[in-house]
Amino acid sequence: MHNHRSSSTARLIARSTLLAGRDPSLQALVPVDVEEALVTMLEADGGNAWFRFALRHAWTRASLLILERTILPGIIVHYLVRKRWIERVVTDTLANGCDQLVVMGAGLDTLALRLHRAWPNVLFWELDQPASQQPKSVAFNKLAPAGNLLLVPLDLRSELPFDALARHPQFNRHRRTCFIAEGLLMYLTENRVIQVLRNMAQYQTSEIVCTFMEPNSDGHAAFRGGSPAIDKWLRWRREPFAWAIQRERLADFVAPLGLQVRTIVGADELRAEFLVPAGLASTTLAEGECLCILSSTT
Repeated sequence: MHNHRSSSTARLIARSTLLAGRDPSLQALVPVDVEEALVTMLEADGGNAWFRFALRHAWTRASLLILERTILPGIIVHYLVRKRWIERVVTDTLANGCDQLVVMGAGLDTLALRLHRAWPNVLFWELDQPASQQPKSVAFNKLAPAGNLLLVPLDLRSELPFDALARHPQFNRHRRTCFIAEGLLMYLTENRVIQVLRNMAQYQTSEIVCTFMEPNSDGHAAFRGGSPAIDKWLRWRREPFAWAIQRERLADFVAPLGLQVRTIVGADELRAEFLVPAGLASTTLAEGECLCILSSTT
C-alpha cells in the first residue's frame, strides 16, 4: 500500500463500479447515487486522467471489460453483488435498531456517505489509513455530509479499532454497533485477523459483516480462474492476500474470540439473490470470496 494514495484495490473497485454503471447489462446492479462521489474521490486521489478518457468512449469501456474477462472473469460483477448484499444486510440492521455503523478500511466506498442522511440518529464511522481518507475528505467537503458521518484515521497494521474509536467521545461502546470489514481481512496475517476480530467482539452488542477468502487447491488465498498475473500485480502494489480459511472452519475459528457465525454466503447465494432477479442468471461471477455475518457471544 502506498502512503500517499488510497489502495490500488480501492481505486480498482471504484473504477469498476463506474464502468459497470455505463454498461447496459450491469447498470441494474449499480446504486443510482454513486457516480458523483466516486468521480470526486478518484479525481482527488490523482492519476485518473486515463480512466476519465476511457469512461467517455464506448470502445475503451468495451476494451476494459474484455480485459476483465481475460484476467479474472466476473470480478466486476462480484464487486457489485458483494456491495449489494452488504448494503441489504446493513439497512436491515439499521432498521432493527443499530445505533452505530463502523466501516473499517472504507477506501473509496460510498455506503456510509449514501446512508447517513436517511438515518440521522445513527452515528456512521469510517476507519482507514490517512492516505485513503484524503480523497474521501474532498468528496465530503463537496457533498456536505451531515454531522453523523465521521472519519477516523486507522492503520490496522499498528492499531486496533477500539483504540482508534476510544479517542472520540461521541463513540459509545455500549450502543448496538455494526462493523463492516469488506475486502479487508484477506490482507492481514492470521494473527492480526484474530486480534482485530477479538477487538471488535468486546462490544457486547456488536455484529460484524465481513468477507473472507477461501483457499484454492494449493492452499493460497485467490479468486478461482484468475490469471497468475493477479498475484504478481498485488505483490507489486504491496497488497498481497495473506489469509484464507475454509467456510467450514470459520465457526471454530471465531468461537474462541467471542463470536459466532450467523450466516455465510458465496457465489451461489449471491447469484440467486441478485443476478437471477435482474435477468443475469448466466452472467459470469468470480468465486473464491465469501461474505458472512458474525455476532458477539459475550
